[in-house]
Amino acid sequence: MRVGFLIDEWRPDRGGAERALAAFAAHLVERGHEVHAFAREADPAAPGEAHLVRASGATRAKRERRLARALVDAAGEAGCDATVGVRHLERVDLYWPHDGAHRETLQAQRRARGRSPEPRWPGRHRAFLELEAQLLAEGGARVVACVSELVRRELAEHYPACADRLRAAPNGVDLRRFHPDRRMDRGWHLRGALEVDARTPLFAFAGADGVRKGLPTLLEALAGMTGERWKLVVAGVRHPARWRRIARARGLDDGRVLVVEPQDAAALFAAADVTVLPTWRDACGLVVLESLAAGTPVVTTAAAGAAEAVRTPAAGTVLPEPGDPAALRAALDEQRDRVARDTVDRTAVRACVTDRAHGTWMATLEACLLEATGAPEPGTGGYGPRGF
Repeated sequence: MRVGFLIDEWRPDRGGAERALAAFAAHLVERGHEVHAFAREADPAAPGEAHLVRASGATRAKRERRLARALVDAAGEAGCDATVGVRHLERVDLYWPHDGAHRETLQAQRRARGRSPEPRWPGRHRAFLELEAQLLAEGGARVVACVSELVRRELAEHYPACADRLRAAPNGVDLRRFHPDRRMDRGWHLRGALEVDARTPLFAFAGADGVRKGLPTLLEALAGMTGERWKLVVAGVRHPARWRRIARARGLDDGRVLVVEPQDAAALFAAADVTVLPTWRDACGLVVLESLAAGTPVVTTAAAGAAEAVRTPAAGTVLPEPGDPAALRAALDEQRDRVARDTVDRTAVRACVTDRAHGTWMATLEACLLEATGAPEPGTGGYGPRGF
């Protein structure tokens, strides 16, 4: 098939959704499909043939609506047999919403900032909500791949009409790249670069949006932590100087909080003793899966879709609610004690995600795409007609 990927920016280095989309595109190329990407901007190194699509408008909302239409039209003009999209569009064969229901994301962002969760959504967000309803409530998306059970649940609740089009496609992880064996090389190398000795418990926080992912709660929890020394590395957060100031204001000014540039994730989770994601909202939370695959326990919240993978006490702790520094501190104390006693079973931690191998994940998504286009399973004959 000729498959069109519809996205704002075709740049795998931008974030989790972009990396996942590029990985799926590369998988389809390996499977013999022809991949085309339609976007406002594109990285020449990204998989497939890129097509730049422009959309103008006096307001952001108008530009977003016009882009939603222009991307679909461009894929049609290029003769695509199937389309895949992660952004809000007018229609698409396979919809893969990495942020889940947009309303839930907006409300979580406001709660994380201490604001009312029910404002009147302005401008572009109203446009996104309308496009999302067109995809889910009105049938614009033929099949919807859900990155977690959390996403499947909330989409079915907000858009009951789409329930029979929702498919479980839980995000996977590269089990070769993320492995406990990396602790002895890449992990120790990064600890050396960070000047963290082997006896100091190291907590890791990774993510650009510090507020939504719960960094203020984490800093407050750590400010009240007593006992042996520890260090926190904050990797890849936006506005790093601001977060250094916040840490100092919390009394964390003794070199315990290291705010650094984005790090190689495999090295970061191999270096860490505990990964912390006290998030207010993550439809999946790839850092959780990657950390578990590396054999590093996780402390997160039930607001992370990937929390479903923390299936045993050995793998870490899932807090029922975000924004609770005392509960987070208690969970971190427990994990720090396990590290100090050298009782972390890294094989048991990793076992929580061994069923999420990258190949299995990609095969699930390919099956969703074939279903969306009416195509048979590979090896059974020709392709059926497109729906649009």
